[in-house]
Parts: sequence; structure tokens; C-alpha cells
Amino acid sequence: MRVKWYGAACIMLESDGTRLLFDPFFSLNDKGYKPLLDELSSVMSILVTHGHLDHIVDIPTIWKHGGGKTDVYCSSTPRKVLISKGINNVSIREIMPNDEFSIGAFDIRVLKGKHIGFDKWIVLKTLFRPQIVQYWKNFIYMFKENMICTEAGETIVYDIRADGKQVLLLGSLNLDADTEYPIGADLLILPLQGRSDISEYALSFIDHLMPKMILLDHYDDAFPPISSAVDTEPFVTLIAKRHPNIPVISLKPGVEWIDIDE
Repeated sequence: MRVKWYGAACIMLESDGTRLLFDPFFSLNDKGYKPLLDELSSVMSILVTHGHLDHIVDIPTIWKHGGGKTDVYCSSTPRKVLISKGINNVSIREIMPNDEFSIGAFDIRVLKGKHIGFDKWIVLKTLFRPQIVQYWKNFIYMFKENMICTEAGETIVYDIRADGKQVLLLGSLNLDADTEYPIGADLLILPLQGRSDISEYALSFIDHLMPKMILLDHYDDAFPPISSAVDTEPFVTLIAKRHPNIPVISLKPGVEWIDIDE
């Protein structure tokens, strides 16, 4: 099994000819990486962790470009939004925690997740960023879309298995207190965005989940002025001190595959 990061929370997994795409999004940053539509449209299925715009708004474009042959797996709220944006109801498979299903070489278990809670400092910092003037069109677009694309308490964590390996994929950095998550996954895909103390905050989740390897995503400035580029070094340093046997990987968007079978 191998994995590629395309910016924001967009992840592709591939095993034995089957490709799965998670939370696809085309950057709103004019200097950011833009995935190739043909590559994203080559997948068998798209899976959604939650309904925020940076996780679902570009799915209709990808679905249409692929000829409407791609299945979309999501919870009830994003399902309604995607249907309103033109995706055929037949192509959308509504899922909920405790569901289990297979797609090609992948066995997937759906777990209840939880969205990160933004702290006051990062909210204030965002509202008073000078980039709001530069990216005012983005700000207006996101304000309108966020009224439609809501999380609604439906964040999902995916427990994915293929080729004898296990991947735990988070779309937002938080966990549900009443859900039992697998410990010691071969790869934890961890979004590093959403708090001013993100490195220290993330450490407690590593202490609990104890993965064999961590892949960081969502730390890029993909939708300014709301997002910001997160320095990953403080988190890498903390992990190196607390868990020196757990490697932390950062990829260049859309360029590198990593093989977790090795």
C-alpha cells in the first residue's frame, strides 16, 4: 500500500490497482499546489471525513470529470450538499460510525471522530490577518460556502487495511472520548491545523494512538485568509523527544508516494 498527499487534507491511497481519494480540495492559494484533475479523477472511490468546504466543495468537479463513475462515501450532511451540487444520488453511499465495507483491495471501518475546537487566539489571529485584504474574494466565497458546507458533528475517522497494513486517517485533529480507536497502526495520517498550540495539542493524540509512523497533512496555507502555513518542526521535535522510534513524514504535495509496506 502506498500513499500520496495533494495538499490540505487530500490524500490518495493505492493498493493492488485500487485508488481511494480522501477529502479532495483544489487550493485557493494562488501560489499553492494545484492537483491534476485527471489524476484525482482516476480513483474508484472518494471518501469524506466531514462536510467542511475544504473537504467536499471540489468533489462534484472531480466526479463529473470522471464521467460520474466514482462512488462517494460520506455521512448524511455532506451527502445532501453534494446532491444539491449535482452529484447523482446513486453515486453517493451514506455511511455512519461502525459501518464496515470493502473497496477493491481495501477493508474499511468507519469510526466516530470529532472536529478540532479552534482556540480563541487562532480565531483572533485569523480575523486580523492582513491577508484578508489580499484574499477578500476567498473570504467572501468561504463565508458563503461555510453556510452550506457544515460539519454538523459528523466527523469520521477511517480505519483502513490492505496488504497486511493498517492506516488510521483523521480529517480533523480530535477524537471522540467514547470511541475505542486502534492502537499501533502502521500509519497515522494527522492533520496539523486548527490551533495556536497545535504541536503540543497533537502530542497527546500520539501518546494515545502510538502509531508506527506519522504522515502530516493539512498544514499548508491552502485556503487563505482562513488557513495559514504551519511550521511542522516544533511537532517533529516534540515527537523525537517523546517517541524517538516514531518517524514523522512530510511530503511535497502531489509529488511523492510513500510505500508503507517497506
